[in-house]
Amino acid sequence: MRNLLLVAGEASGDLYGAALAREIRRLDPSIRLWGCGGERMAREGVEIVYSLEQFSVMGFSEVVGRIPFFLGALRRMARMAEERRPAAAVPIDFPGFNLRLAGRCRRAGIPVVYYVSPQVWAWGRWRVARLRRVVREMLVILPFEEEFFRNAGVPVRFTGHPLVDLAKPVEEEGEFRRRIGAAEGEKVIGLFPGSRRQEVLGLLPAMAETARRLREEGFPARPVIGAAPAVGEEVYREALGGEGPPLLRDRSYDLLRASAFALVASGTMTVEAAVLGTPMAILYRVSALSYAIGRALVRVPHVGMANLLAAHAEGRWTPGGAGDPAGRAAPEFLQGDASAEKILPVARGWLRRPEELEEIRRRLGAVREILGGGGASARAAEAVLEIAAGGKGR
Repeated sequence: MRNLLLVAGEASGDLYGAALAREIRRLDPSIRLWGCGGERMAREGVEIVYSLEQFSVMGFSEVVGRIPFFLGALRRMARMAEERRPAAAVPIDFPGFNLRLAGRCRRAGIPVVYYVSPQVWAWGRWRVARLRRVVREMLVILPFEEEFFRNAGVPVRFTGHPLVDLAKPVEEEGEFRRRIGAAEGEKVIGLFPGSRRQEVLGLLPAMAETARRLREEGFPARPVIGAAPAVGEEVYREALGGEGPPLLRDRSYDLLRASAFALVASGTMTVEAAVLGTPMAILYRVSALSYAIGRALVRVPHVGMANLLAAHAEGRWTPGGAGDPAGRAAPEFLQGDASAEKILPVARGWLRRPEELEEIRRRLGAVREILGGGGASARAAEAVLEIAAGGKGR
């Protein structure tokens, strides 16, 4: 039986990998899928060898203590690939692990179709040469990446962004508001502290404190926490240190749509909010050492992907350009600034002047327009199966 290797190591990769797996199985129900990922990929029939919980780590310095585990996982996955001989290997982002695994697959004669590019245009451009050597084709989801990789001599195609299809509420908004107990006139505030334990512990206290103080000051705010699939309830309880806003699972898109604005950890959720047109403040916090290393290596004007996309849509930034931090569509609160004291003035202003939120929605609308039409996961699946069948890609 033909098989494909899919490897995701983060929540966003699990989301995209699940949509890709669903489309691959629709096109070829006989194919066997296996690799690394989370609950979403498992539900789509992917045999999971290593889970997201095992891979979950954030920041440069935080990775160091996990090196023995990752080396062991790399050896095991490479050995399994040599034994199972997949028709293609599909690494999904997660470059620290996946680039090494891709190299081993390439040396074993297994074609590599890299889906969801590592952000080498932001940092780590030395990795472009490695990608050129190991991939049969890059399948990219951000509009500026196609030109970047083509100019670098890497075979590439832009499939569109899967979130255009995936970021859709499932409930009628009025029914959703009733379900979360939002009274008439209350402004829902979505709190999205990230998909890793470290993020939740680092960011949720500031988010919850911001919402608590808004309510104490008399604003009709209804905070709700959008919980990540791979983070247990005990982590949220630890972060809150007691009572806090209600926790909601598996309804992130309904919560984003219903929110007057959201407080969001930097990452894929900023793009999901942009696709749904939800104004947001973006928070980011890692260890001091990881932040210092990142500042030295990263060459982009914004931390939030939604801000990069908005700047690109407005012609203010392209990879290699400086950009204008003052022109952010969404404010960013980094490291020590990710605090209630810093966020509160912005949140108060939004609740007092809703026209500011409308302007943010207008700017985020341009992000959705540049992400491509629907059907991105289907196009990616067609490309993977084409190469798995012996095609050379583009």
